Amino acid sequence: MNILFTGPAGLISEWLEVCSDHECVVYARGVKKKLGEDVQLVHALDEAPQVDLVIDLHVRNSKNRRIILSDIIADLSHDAPILCNTVSTTATELASRVGAMDRIVGLAALPGLIASDVVEVCFPYGAKHGHQEILTDFIAGLGKRMEVVRDEVGLVTPRMLAVTINEAVLICQQDLTGQEAIDALMNVAMRERGPLSWGHRIGWRHLYTILSAMHEELGGERYRPAPLLKKMAMVE
Repeated sequence: MNILFTGPAGLISEWLEVCSDHECVVYARGVKKKLGEDVQLVHALDEAPQVDLVIDLHVRNSKNRRIILSDIIADLSHDAPILCNTVSTTATELASRVGAMDRIVGLAALPGLIASDVVEVCFPYGAKHGHQEILTDFIAGLGKRMEVVRDEVGLVTPRMLAVTINEAVLICQQDLTGQEAIDALMNVAMRERGPLSWGHRIGWRHLYTILSAMHEELGGERYRPAPLLKKMAMVE
């Protein structure tokens, strides 16, 4: 399968590693950090080979991301599904903005999550699920199981991680215990990585983006980013 990637370099690198059995190219527009020398870059979409799948790993729902997706939709095969990272938006909103309701499929992608045995996806509200079999086979080929969840901001695992990490930051902020103690107390429940270690792994800016999006969409104090987390995101 020929796969075109777009998004932040760190997430792309993680996915390239698990997709090594496929022919992978990276759309260089918007990639700010250098990728490995063996990574094939294309600087214009007409340089890309025939694409069977697009994987968009952007975390933020920015204007630049929507421009990139609009270009991909216009210039590449109309048959290729587009897996889009929807941890800070919904597949329905993203698809409605770029005009590809039956091609876009939501994806839960954050640093470290690719190590899981499960890949979470969601479909825009009212969209056909015509690509589900193709994606199921692709994800199974990575040695993972595809789990279809409801189309909501944060999906399932990213939402649970973000809320847990945010609570851990609040505990630190209130001086109830130290960072190492929190991770020691929680590392068994979180697969040998405590919430603050996960926070460092995922990135504070990513977490702030997700929590802000969930707080705006869903309301509730549990989704409001901790003031300390906001500061850590600002200086990351």
